[in-house]
Amino acid sequence: MQLPDNYILVRKEVKHARVRVNETGIVRIIAPVVFSDLDIENLIQKKQRWIDKNMKFFRQMAKINLQRNQLLLYGNRYNYFYDSTFAQKVVINHEFKTIRAKRDLLEIAILEKWYKDVAKKHLTNRLTELSEKLNFAYKKLYIRNQKRKWGNCSKNQNISLNWRLIKAPVFVIDYIIVHELIHTVVMNHSHKFWTLLKSHYPDYRQAIDWLDKYGNNL
Repeated sequence: MQLPDNYILVRKEVKHARVRVNETGIVRIIAPVVFSDLDIENLIQKKQRWIDKNMKFFRQMAKINLQRNQLLLYGNRYNYFYDSTFAQKVVINHEFKTIRAKRDLLEIAILEKWYKDVAKKHLTNRLTELSEKLNFAYKKLYIRNQKRKWGNCSKNQNISLNWRLIKAPVFVIDYIIVHELIHTVVMNHSHKFWTLLKSHYPDYRQAIDWLDKYGNNL
């Protein structure tokens, strides 16, 4: 059986076949060892629309290219300058999009801790502002290191936000915060939820589109 170049077939001792598509356009098929070539062909045919949909999604995703001396903050590229003799730990100039630091922020561990510190401050302040402005109540805020979620609201009205949001534009951050605040009164994604979201954040679709396109960069 001849498969396209971007298809990978793996036969395993599994009960059910699975098809996965990744961001590089590779289609990975995991099939039971008892599957014949005809079974594989039928599986691909059955999943073809789903495969095409995911391939299109990943093609539309864009990469935010950063030079070695650049950091992503609030959806913008900031030029980073490292100076161990600098008087202050970190100074951010939003007008000129520069970050000066006496710490080497290009070290992964240091950079992640710095991002988390900036995120905690901004997300805490912005959640307070928007909750008061829109008249929503929440109990606690947690800054999380989540792989697949930008935010979450528990049944106890505790809100969790992903620290990586600090790399996204402010309008995207605000969308996620408003989204979770609405979950304090509507826990599901019913018609009522989307009606409330549209009334409080009319441009939510633009934020969703940005995350769909660039979210994998954060």
